[in-house]
Amino acid sequence: MSINITAANNQANQIYSYAQQLRNTKTQLLSYKSSLQLNWSGQEVPFILKSIDQTLDRINAIIKELELLSNDVKGAANTIKREEEAAAAAARARAEKQRQINKAQTDYNNSIKEYNDALEEMDKFQKEVAKNPFLKFHPNYNKRYEELQKKIADAAKKRDKCKNALSNAKR
Repeated sequence: MSINITAANNQANQIYSYAQQLRNTKTQLLSYKSSLQLNWSGQEVPFILKSIDQTLDRINAIIKELELLSNDVKGAANTIKREEEAAAAAARARAEKQRQINKAQTDYNNSIKEYNDALEEMDKFQKEVAKNPFLKFHPNYNKRYEELQKKIADAAKKRDKCKNALSNAKR
């Protein structure tokens, strides 16, 4: 299951909106503090103002933490998304490599069969000639022998080429 960037960004934006709400609260508290300073006098006023300043300091710290958290959520979501995309790309690359290896293995197996079939065909031909040595004097003997030799040589070249392709695919 992959990360939902939109949902993560929505959550980060929600956290950021909490910071904005705190900024609004801070503005109201500052307004209240100013009003208190201008319109109220008494022994308790310095204590109230000090308490308001401490509250404002805590609000500022929380705003900063919320903004950092919002950015961290967005950053983490993007990092996870990039990692997921990289993992998916790596999985696709591994699958493609395995497909190439499988194809090369199949081609190599087929080339071995083709080579063995050509050898077997030559073996049958030579056994026929061994049973009946007069076939060597038949007009088509040399032509057939050369065709089989060529077939074996071509199959050997193909086999070697397929073996190299398989070796390269496995690297």
